[in-house]
Amino acid sequence: MKHKPHTISATGLLILLTVSSVYAAPYPGLVTVPQRGADFFGTTERFNRYYTDRNYKPKRILHVSPQGNGDGSEGAPMSVGSALSQVRPGDQILFQEGQYQGCWQLDEDQSGTYDMPVVLKAQSPEVNIDCCNNGRASCFNLEGADYVAIDGFNLQGGSYGIRSVGLAYQASGHQKGIAILNTKAGNQYKDPFFSGQSDWMVLDGNTGYGGGDGDGHGIYLSNGGDWAVVRNNELYHNSSSDFQINADPISTCEDDGIPYDDPRCHGSALEQLGQGISEFILVENNYFHNSNIGPNFTSVRNAVVRNNIIGPYTRHGTSFWQETDVPELGSSNNRIEHNLFLGNNSRHVLQTIAWSDRNQIRNNVLLGTRLSAGSISTNPDTVLVEVDQDTVTGNMFSGNVYIGGHFDGFSPSPEEKRLRSFSSSWFNHFPPDGMGQASDYRPDKTAPFFDSTRLLSTTPMDREGRPRRNPVSAGPWEYGGQLRAVITPGHDHSPDISGTENPNQ
Repeated sequence: MKHKPHTISATGLLILLTVSSVYAAPYPGLVTVPQRGADFFGTTERFNRYYTDRNYKPKRILHVSPQGNGDGSEGAPMSVGSALSQVRPGDQILFQEGQYQGCWQLDEDQSGTYDMPVVLKAQSPEVNIDCCNNGRASCFNLEGADYVAIDGFNLQGGSYGIRSVGLAYQASGHQKGIAILNTKAGNQYKDPFFSGQSDWMVLDGNTGYGGGDGDGHGIYLSNGGDWAVVRNNELYHNSSSDFQINADPISTCEDDGIPYDDPRCHGSALEQLGQGISEFILVENNYFHNSNIGPNFTSVRNAVVRNNIIGPYTRHGTSFWQETDVPELGSSNNRIEHNLFLGNNSRHVLQTIAWSDRNQIRNNVLLGTRLSAGSISTNPDTVLVEVDQDTVTGNMFSGNVYIGGHFDGFSPSPEEKRLRSFSSSWFNHFPPDGMGQASDYRPDKTAPFFDSTRLLSTTPMDREGRPRRNPVSAGPWEYGGQLRAVITPGHDHSPDISGTENPNQ
C-alpha cells in the first residue's frame, strides 16, 4: 500500500471544517453482538438467525458425505450437489466427516430468509474440503444468496475458501445475512474469506492463513458492505493485508458514474446511501499477526475496533485511510479502544491519514520492540503513531500507553503514558517473533499499564469476558491472572459472555 502525499489549500480547509461540523462523533452507545431482534449500532439487527437466536432449530436436516448417494437421512447421506439442488429456506445441510472436493455455489434462488436461514454445517472438525481451481475457484461461492450460514469447516486451496458477494453496488442489490463461523481456510491463491456488497455479515471464530499472491488478505470485506461483526478470528501468514475493509469508491462510485462528493457515494447507510463507505462494523477480540501488512480500514465509518491483538508485521501495521482526496470518504467516526498494537521495524504501528478524522483512539497499548542477541528491548525506530497533519484533524487520543518507538506528526497528550523501556515479564509469555498464542500477551500485575487509565462505558468487558473496573488497564485485558468472569457457551455458534466476580482476585 503506497500513500500519495496530500496538501490542503484554504478552500480545502474550509471544506474540511464544513465536513467536520456536519458529521457526528462516533456512535456513543455500547455495541454488542445482538440477540435476535435487538439493536446493533442503534438499528434493529438483520443478522443470520443461526447466529443470533440460540433457540433456532432447522426445519429439515439433509445429511451429506463425500460418496453419498442416498436419500439424505443420517444413515443414507446424499451427495452435496443433490442436497444443494433441493435446498430451501430452513434447511440445514450436515456434512459428515471425510475429505471433499469443493466447488459449490448458491445463488439468489437458493437463499434463506431472515426467519429461515440455510445452514451448511460440518459434523466435526474432521470435515476437510479441497477448494477447486475452476470458475470462482471457491469451496463455497455465495453469489447473491442471502441468509446462509457456513459453520465448522476446514478449507484448503483454490482462489477463495469462501467467496460471498451481492449483485449490485446499490444498497438494494447488496447481499444480506451471511454468517461464517468456526471455519479454517488456508493457502488460497487470493483470500481465505472474501466478501463484496454484503450487509449484515458475521465472521466469528475463524482462522485465515496463507492468502497468496493473487490478493493475499486473510479476511477482505469490500465494495461498501455495511453492518458487520468480525470477532474471535485469527489471521496470519497472509501475503498482503491481514484484515482489510475497503469500501472501494473507485469501483463502487467512479466506475458506476457517481462523483465522490455525491451523497450516493459518501452518504449514510441509514438512508440507503454511501456506496463508497462501509459503516457500522464491530471488530473485536481478534488476533491478527505475522503477515505482510496490518489491517487496512479504507473508507470505513462508524466502526468499533476493540480488544484486538494486532501485529507485528513485515511491512507496517494498522492504517485508517482512503484512496481519494475527498474528505467525506475518510475513515472517520470510529472508536479504537483497548487494543494491543505491536511493531518490530521502522514503519508505523497505527496510522490515520487522508481525512481519516474524528476517531476516538483510547486506552490502547502501542509497543515497538526489537530482538537482538536473544534479548527483547524497545525499538526507537518504530513509528508508534503516524498522523498526516495536513489533512487530518479532530482525532481524540486518550488513555493510551506508548512503549518505545517515536511519532510522526503526533504528540501524546500529557495524561497519556510514555515508556522508554520494556520488559517481557510484563506479559504471560511474550513471543519475540509474534507467533505465539493470543493468551501469551496477557499482562502481569507488574505491567506499567495495569490500572493506568479510566474505564470506558463503551468497552466494559475485556477480550476474555472479565468485567473491567475503574481504574482500568490499557490494552485488551483487564488482568492476565485467574479469570474473574468466564465465557460460557450459549448456542454452539453464538457464545454468551457471563460470569461472576472471583473473591480471590
